Amino acid sequence: MPTCFVVQGFGGKTDFESGRVLDLGASYEVIKEAVTAAGYECIRADEIKHTRNIVQVMYEQMLTADVVIADLSTSNVNAFFGLGVRFALRPYATIVVAENRLNFPFDINHIPIRTYEHLGRREAARWIAELGELIEAIGIPERADDSPVYTFIPNLSRHSLKDLELAATEPED
Repeated sequence: MPTCFVVQGFGGKTDFESGRVLDLGASYEVIKEAVTAAGYECIRADEIKHTRNIVQVMYEQMLTADVVIADLSTSNVNAFFGLGVRFALRPYATIVVAENRLNFPFDINHIPIRTYEHLGRREAARWIAELGELIEAIGIPERADDSPVYTFIPNLSRHSLKDLELAATEPED
């Protein structure tokens, strides 16, 4: 089954610009419903059972997940960093989302960011449908790059995912 890794804060987080507290757990439930309906296994870092360093586990997910959804709501710096790592690792299959009151910083205001209204019932149904369409479209093999890294540096070497996975598992001499 293909996988979707969700880069997002956990629980109630304060949006420091507006002072509102957003329940990112509720947002994740909606995202997970859309991802599962699209035929993907949905994973967030707090759901991964592991005995290694969580940063290593997250980097592996950002490299190997078929799709990554990065939720930048509340301007969570870890989510922004995770998005940057994904953009550096993979030229495509990344969906950027945020609660609709996020003030988009300059460095990301040129990329497509899908917005949602936090905790609205009708909004949840609309959001599930929109995410499902995005996930379906992003699964098309002839997809266009969505990483600004690969868009703006077109001659960047593109290793195959298999090459990267093999290099990560080969023992050092």
